[in-house]
Amino acid sequence: MISLSEIIVSPHVLVLFVVGLVVIIYRLRRPKLNEPPLVPYKYPFVGHSFEIKRNPEEFIKQCHKKHGDIFSLYASRQIYTVVSNDLAYEMLRSSDFSFRSASDQRFPFYDIIGSTLYPDFTDNISAMLMDRLYRHLGDYQPRIYRELQNGIDQLIGDCKETKVIENPGHIIRTIIARTVANVIVGETLCRDPEVVETFATFATMLVQNRKLSNFAYFIHPSLHRKYVKLIFKYGDNPVQKHKDLLIRKLKPIFEKHQRDMQQHGNEWKCSDDLIQRIINHSLELFDEIQYDYITCYLLTLILAGIHTVSTSILNALNDFAGRPEYWKDLREEQESIAGDFESDLSVKQINEMKKLDSFIKESIRLVGHVCRLVFVNHLAYVSNPSLHGDNPETFSGFRYVDKDPFAMVGRTSIAFGLGKHACPGRWFAVNNIKTAMSILIRKYEISSLDGKRPKNISAHGSIIIASVPLKFKNRK
Repeated sequence: MISLSEIIVSPHVLVLFVVGLVVIIYRLRRPKLNEPPLVPYKYPFVGHSFEIKRNPEEFIKQCHKKHGDIFSLYASRQIYTVVSNDLAYEMLRSSDFSFRSASDQRFPFYDIIGSTLYPDFTDNISAMLMDRLYRHLGDYQPRIYRELQNGIDQLIGDCKETKVIENPGHIIRTIIARTVANVIVGETLCRDPEVVETFATFATMLVQNRKLSNFAYFIHPSLHRKYVKLIFKYGDNPVQKHKDLLIRKLKPIFEKHQRDMQQHGNEWKCSDDLIQRIINHSLELFDEIQYDYITCYLLTLILAGIHTVSTSILNALNDFAGRPEYWKDLREEQESIAGDFESDLSVKQINEMKKLDSFIKESIRLVGHVCRLVFVNHLAYVSNPSLHGDNPETFSGFRYVDKDPFAMVGRTSIAFGLGKHACPGRWFAVNNIKTAMSILIRKYEISSLDGKRPKNISAHGSIIIASVPLKFKNRK
């Protein structure tokens, strides 16, 4: 009988192994019909993984210079296609492109929160956001303005003498958490410290857990997905803790709503909070209040509504603090439109702030994120003069003053996606960003410690917005 060791060292087996390896390498390297060219690489199975992990921006820039607007890379045992300029625009508009699928390979968010149990989950959220936060934004604006103003007064406060805020990112995230909580769960719960903590820290918790699995993704995306699911399934699951807390806090409100509906019938007036719409939707789908479904809904809104808005404000604030040449014009616009703090800011007034809108749009434009499976070459997009005018790689805060506003998607603005994939909550997000920036610019003199724009951090193909100390002082 032949032993296993004899089979392994058999010349025939070694020949078959070598032939198989050559075939695999040949198939990986061979361009297929109608496919973009594959950038050559040195090491089989590893491909371009090290280059992408080490410095993705510079590597993609060099590949674009050599191979043009479309090419492919091999990393983490997958083929990635990189598109630039007009091809990127057409790809983002395509109905076949799914940002959710690409993001899900990087971090299986919907599996983790459990929303994959519910068909059409994301479509339902999109429809509600368009109905409530776009068409009825003016109804929510007084609450948004007051919550932002109260949060800034409490957490930044009176700065008669120059005050150094060590971690402005944390403060901004807490302020936005309160504001979004007010709109979603109402005036009462947005004051609850535990609810605000969940709203403020949920996204950060996900990012921290994602970092733990970066090495697994480097080996292969499928291993990464399994690793992340195992952590959340068998480890100390922070997502379930957040869901349990939300159910505990919301259940008395749900029960009161049901009693009021039964008692008053058609005469009962529904609250303006989004949570009531979510309750009604749950009743339509399940004939009962499905708590797990509702918490999935809430966690998705928290991730989209707080993380995006707070990081965008921090990034714009860093640009404002480090670019004193824009202070005079931005303050004059604020004074002419908003005046003092005696009255609320309306959506109409926010929309009239063209210079502030352009400043924020330019701030976000220069921050790129790498998407998986199909990479949008953000470097080529940023440096395209036909889209952005002269010196597109240089910050120009008023580049878009007489052009499309930030929330309107198009060739000059892809931060919120394009076509059917455009973020349905973008008008709400931009309104919150501009309202917060308006209050901060009118209330304080804000500057960086060294007078320069704080540098963001590049890591694993994404940009991390720097939360560094900033100086605040009351304006005279």
